[in-house]
Amino acid sequence: MTQELFTREEVMAGLPARRASTLLFLIESRTAHLVAKSRQAMERFLTEEAAEERDLAFLEAFTLGRDPPLRPTIQHLERHAPQWAPLAPENPRVRAAVAHMLGQKYDFTYQAVPGIRAALGLDEEAVQQAYQRLYRKPLETIFKPRATPTDRLRWAFAALTGWLESLPPFWTAFALTLIGTVGASIVALPIAVASVGPLAGVVLLGVLGLVNVLTMAFMAEAVARSGAIRYGRAFIGRAMADYLGSVGSLVLTLGLTAFCVVFLLAYYTGFSTTLADATHVQAEFWTALLFLIGLYFLRRESLNATVASALLVGVTNIALILLLSLLAFTHIQPENLLYVNVPFLGGRPFDPSILQLIFGVALSAYGSHPLLSNCARVVLRRDPSGRSLIWGSMAALVVAIILYCTWVLAVNGAIAPQALVGQSGTALTPLVAKAGPGARLLGSTYAILSMGMASINISLSLFNLVRERLPTRHRPIVVLPRRRGRLLLRQRGEHSRGLCIALTYLGLERDQPRFRLDLQLDGNTHRLEIAVARRWEARELLDQLPGPEIRLVLEVLDASQESVHLRVTSPMSITYKGEWDATGLQMADILVLPDPLRQLINWMMRQREVSLAEVAAHIGQDERVAHTMLAELTEQGFVREIEVGDEVRYRTQHAARRGRQLPEEIWQALEKGTDDPKPKAEGAGFPISRPPTFTRLGERGRFFLSVSPVVMIFLLTEWLLLTGRESFPGPLSFVGTIVVSLLAGIFPVLMLASSRRKGEFVPSPVYRLMGHPLLVTSIYFVFLASIFLHGLVIWQGPMERASALFVGVSILGTTIAMARRGAFAPRMVVELRGDLSEERRSVFTVTAGGQPATAEVQLTYPEDEQYLQASAGAIPAFSSLRRATFQLPTTSSRELKVWAHKITPEGDSESLPALLGVHCGGETKQFDLKLSDGQALLPLTGEACQLEITLSEQATP
Repeated sequence: MTQELFTREEVMAGLPARRASTLLFLIESRTAHLVAKSRQAMERFLTEEAAEERDLAFLEAFTLGRDPPLRPTIQHLERHAPQWAPLAPENPRVRAAVAHMLGQKYDFTYQAVPGIRAALGLDEEAVQQAYQRLYRKPLETIFKPRATPTDRLRWAFAALTGWLESLPPFWTAFALTLIGTVGASIVALPIAVASVGPLAGVVLLGVLGLVNVLTMAFMAEAVARSGAIRYGRAFIGRAMADYLGSVGSLVLTLGLTAFCVVFLLAYYTGFSTTLADATHVQAEFWTALLFLIGLYFLRRESLNATVASALLVGVTNIALILLLSLLAFTHIQPENLLYVNVPFLGGRPFDPSILQLIFGVALSAYGSHPLLSNCARVVLRRDPSGRSLIWGSMAALVVAIILYCTWVLAVNGAIAPQALVGQSGTALTPLVAKAGPGARLLGSTYAILSMGMASINISLSLFNLVRERLPTRHRPIVVLPRRRGRLLLRQRGEHSRGLCIALTYLGLERDQPRFRLDLQLDGNTHRLEIAVARRWEARELLDQLPGPEIRLVLEVLDASQESVHLRVTSPMSITYKGEWDATGLQMADILVLPDPLRQLINWMMRQREVSLAEVAAHIGQDERVAHTMLAELTEQGFVREIEVGDEVRYRTQHAARRGRQLPEEIWQALEKGTDDPKPKAEGAGFPISRPPTFTRLGERGRFFLSVSPVVMIFLLTEWLLLTGRESFPGPLSFVGTIVVSLLAGIFPVLMLASSRRKGEFVPSPVYRLMGHPLLVTSIYFVFLASIFLHGLVIWQGPMERASALFVGVSILGTTIAMARRGAFAPRMVVELRGDLSEERRSVFTVTAGGQPATAEVQLTYPEDEQYLQASAGAIPAFSSLRRATFQLPTTSSRELKVWAHKITPEGDSESLPALLGVHCGGETKQFDLKLSDGQALLPLTGEACQLEITLSEQATP
């Protein structure tokens, strides 16, 4: 007798193929999200607004059952197999079905996927037998006998990627800092130093370089002390706002915007003039081509660069510079190398025109300090002490100094100063004329990889910086499971200080969806419950509460007792906290249930409603065992209790619908992108109403406004080329003097001074000499004096002079304003950190003024209490912890920051659902930490304070 392919139970509960399809969708979605997050590390000046919008895009795609915004490859699935492996169930038939689908969708050999084989247990006999029974052929048939040349190349690059991304932390910091520092500005250095001579230029590059080595160390320590970068999204703006306040954050945004504008203008010019000289095609054509390529990536809103690809491009660029230097050394002339024209040396008069380019261009070559946060999170996860980050970044800058000096000696020694002085393009043009076709090929390749890629990166940065400041109306569609997920809405630009709103779905009551709104502002919490029939606007109720105006609209698209499809419209930032697919009885959840519970669920689905006695009879156990199993299923959301007369019965909870089971009008509105679909007839489902009156600016309008600065810079470059007024070193000199002095000189000093008083973490060791007041003050005034010197003496044009003087005065004013607003006031930080990784441990830490501070700590468990007196300590049995009480010492700190969070295995920070009570003097404040990323920031008066962090049972990892 032939064995049936599927049993009746499998048909009723869902075929293995359907289960596998759901599981593969989850695996691909999780992998795509991990890949997207890893690529953020290589994006210049990525803003928090842009990152949140990408997360919303992933969430909405997941909610609606659509492909994620980024499609993972088989190499990505293999790379991140350890992260998605917990999704794979123990059921051999489901694992076999997933393997079958992988074999149909992707091409791979047996040797290429050890991670996938381990995650799905494909080498286990049970899975292989299950595959044979399901598909009547051996499991080995999913593997290709041999890889094609293209596939071998992809797997080789994936292996190289894995090796590069697993470098020791010191070398990771070194490599990423070096490729971020050595950019296209290097080809302007020979032009800048030509007027004074190569030897004098090397001395100046060395002196400025050593000063920047110190400021890079300042920035590295400040970043290492920041929890926002260590466990957050790695945004320098977030750390700047935390340390220096809103004034510092605003100045940083303006500085980065000016940096992007001027560098983009310079790179457009340098790219087009270099390729025009190499190909004899008009420079205007090359500028237009580069602009169109950049516009394509702006539309995609990402370059999709990985750490490995960035390292490969960076190493290639450095290799090209070394080869060009070698070619130049073969044409070196002693008279060129020994040329010296330094003012006051040898009786020479002072000529300010000689110095107009040299300082600014040299500084622009060292302006990579804001990019340090990109690699900081990767490095700090492997070396939390911060030592590798500090020394790796400093070593990278020393190597950059050596490379710059070598390049200047080679090019300026080979080319006469008269041929370089006044050059409007790059130094590659006269070098090609001197060294011949080989230099032309190398120089053109360098222009494409360096200036071309950099212009696209800078265009994306400028696009994000402008987009973040535009009024926006987020309109995501999400599924909110009942009580197992929530939406957090915050004022843009505010974190622990501003208004926070948490939206939780409570289920249906009288056929109407009910929601709970938790609002928190300045230590005051309000809780409201609302019923939403179709559409609800915040102003109907929330305007009665104190605080800023709240603009929020909820539209219910579909609802059941277990979940709700919801469209949220608001200019506030929106994030989702909770399980993405925790909406009742989900296939993915069933997959990981033990076989007895899964079989019970399958039987209950056919019975519709069952009693406790019927369950006991079905499983052949007593009612106590049956009640335990039902309680476990109820707790996980698979089963709910219902009352039928005086009897309690049990019914399975079905998952929310996916795909096109929403009303057709909704899908038409989503696909056409219209904001005003025609309402559906009454009783035929929920209509889509007209969007609220605020922020009518749509996505298309936001895109065009965001891209407008790039368009204007492109048009300006074309005009300059057509009129013969283009200059590559000129803009670099301006931005180096004005902006890089701020970003790479003054801001690192201010960040170090503030972080040593406010930082959440204490690096090990702390180099006290580096923060000596005399040293940091001297460096601050050196950079400030260079700005005033250019405005008063060196620059001759009225616009340049006015700009330098205005920036110098503004820096002094903002420094005073930051100091008066408490940017350098000491802060006490209490951190409670649970850790889900087996390699780390759960701890508490107390710091005051950037140094460990001893406090009396009481850890309360259900049946025990522990008392400690320490500045830091491990928390045993964190899963059982119910309350942590801190009796803080009297301190000179004027701020208190409390941070209760847990670290996922991927190294991300998630807030703990916890209530914070702060008792200072006679005043008590309450905070719901799950509304504010687990953080609370409040002033201190110098009196002794007591903190109580009460964790819910769901808070612990």
